[in-house]
Amino acid sequence: MIFGSAGTRKPLDLEAMDITVSVLSHGLPLGPDVLGGAEADDWAMRINDDLARIIAAYPGKFVGFGTIGFGNPQRAVAEVDRCITQLGFKGLQIFSNIAGKMLDSAEHRPVFQHIGRIGVPVHLHPAIPLGQMGLDNPGLALSVGFPYDASLNALRLIYSGTFDENPALKLIVAHAGGVLPYLKGRIEAYSRSSPLTEPPRLSRPVGDYLANLYVDTVCYHQEALACCYQVLGAEHLLFGTDRSALTKCQQNSLTSLIARHRIAT
Repeated sequence: MIFGSAGTRKPLDLEAMDITVSVLSHGLPLGPDVLGGAEADDWAMRINDDLARIIAAYPGKFVGFGTIGFGNPQRAVAEVDRCITQLGFKGLQIFSNIAGKMLDSAEHRPVFQHIGRIGVPVHLHPAIPLGQMGLDNPGLALSVGFPYDASLNALRLIYSGTFDENPALKLIVAHAGGVLPYLKGRIEAYSRSSPLTEPPRLSRPVGDYLANLYVDTVCYHQEALACCYQVLGAEHLLFGTDRSALTKCQQNSLTSLIARHRIAT
């Protein structure tokens, strides 16, 4: 799968890369939730309607992941239902922090519970990090800040018991899972009882929840991709190129990297 915007060249790129179907979603590193209130929910509807229009213009080429405004919990739940039942989307995209709060905040819980009940996947895309001290350079924010924020909030969802409450919830963590695959052992070690830590109150070890996550292949580095493969397995890797954030050269390099890794394994 490819996550990104549908430019005029995208159908041609899919054909050139022998990709049958691509997943489309809202591509900015922030969602309509930053607007707050009714405006956030109104813009989520506009974004989703526009995405549905693009998908309808290219029959069979694209499927959609909808956007949620989170301005009002009832409207957010209603938009989840509209995305899936009326617009025909196959999942949802949620950003790694919402309206200036962490994903596990109490006001977001009803929305995650509803998504878990209907059983569609959630693509967790990084947002502009809440803590920006030291991230005063775009290169630092994009390379370190984004994957940190996504990793932290995915782990907070685990710690909060969200997956115990909603065992059918499927979470796709963008950008090769941030730092989660690489730090899996350290995360597991510090989730156990020790003189320094108190374990979260969960029904299973934290490592079990990490193993159930899905990630995309946007990592730009063969060793990082190999780490994801070894930690999560091929069944939990989803092909993505970060189009159109990547240059054409970088996209071709990533495609070649994956092809070489597939042959090697």
